[in-house]
Amino acid sequence: MRYAVFDLGSNSIKCVMAETRARGVRILHEESISTRLAEHLIDTCELRPEAITRTLDALRQLRAKAGELGMEHFRAVATSAVRDSRNRREFLRAAREVLGFPVRLLSGTEEAETIFAGVTADPHWRGKDIFILDIGGGSAEWVQGGLGAMEKRISLPLGAVRLRERFLHEYPVAPDTAALLVETIRGQIAHPLSHYSLGSRRLVGTGGTITCLVAIHKELDEFDPQKIDHSSLTIDQVRALLHSFTGRRLDQLRAVPGLPAKRADLIIPGTSVVLATMELLGARRLHVSVRGLRYGVLTAAISETESGSAIVPPRRHPTKARFAL
Repeated sequence: MRYAVFDLGSNSIKCVMAETRARGVRILHEESISTRLAEHLIDTCELRPEAITRTLDALRQLRAKAGELGMEHFRAVATSAVRDSRNRREFLRAAREVLGFPVRLLSGTEEAETIFAGVTADPHWRGKDIFILDIGGGSAEWVQGGLGAMEKRISLPLGAVRLRERFLHEYPVAPDTAALLVETIRGQIAHPLSHYSLGSRRLVGTGGTITCLVAIHKELDEFDPQKIDHSSLTIDQVRALLHSFTGRRLDQLRAVPGLPAKRADLIIPGTSVVLATMELLGARRLHVSVRGLRYGVLTAAISETESGSAIVPPRRHPTKARFAL
């Protein structure tokens, strides 16, 4: 059977299309299209018409691709930007008309739970003690797990797009400004995470900011998930990367190898969440997973209709330059 999953995020629309086989699940296609759905949401509490149009256009494109590949089962979820908007019902209605099936609006708790399911669908992390950090456009999630089971989870409105619009109003960003942003974020997450503990768990990061940090560190010309998945960065490397982003104009950030131009204005706020989390938890190293929310939705979809097994990535990614960005 063939499955298509659509993740309507605050910064981009991500999809994964897969086929179940006797030996497991094969990924046929993955793609991410930047739509910045959460643009100016913090000012108006509504999804802007231009952002809605960009998002619906991306959904049409991805839905057409799913038709070309013969997808049979469909799932779509929406997250922070949609749940925080006053006009979410109108948007969800329009998205359903484009896709031909309903979009499920996830709560912050459901989003965190689904991210955990997506990461642990990877045999590399299954059954292990991990602590997940996922940074999206509108929110960020922290999930503490042990022996493959989720223990605690929380979602906070600290996504890269939201932080960019709240705190960074001009570029270049001075080093002192970036340091203040890290301190501010650390102060905002200290109380919510006061009952969480990294302990012997490995900190695993997902989301566009974190995968981009590895791509930048490795100076990749194009995004290759096989070179990023299961990689790691030390806290000193994260701190050095954040410092390297400061003092640069947006056009200079757009020229950084490994950093997609459309994410240039988000890399400083996103990296600030990573560094603040590592400092607060006392984490010395961040491990990276290219799986996340959409993989959790895919795993659930398969289990609902058949007995699924391990998800096996393709040998050569069909859209690696656009994947997970």
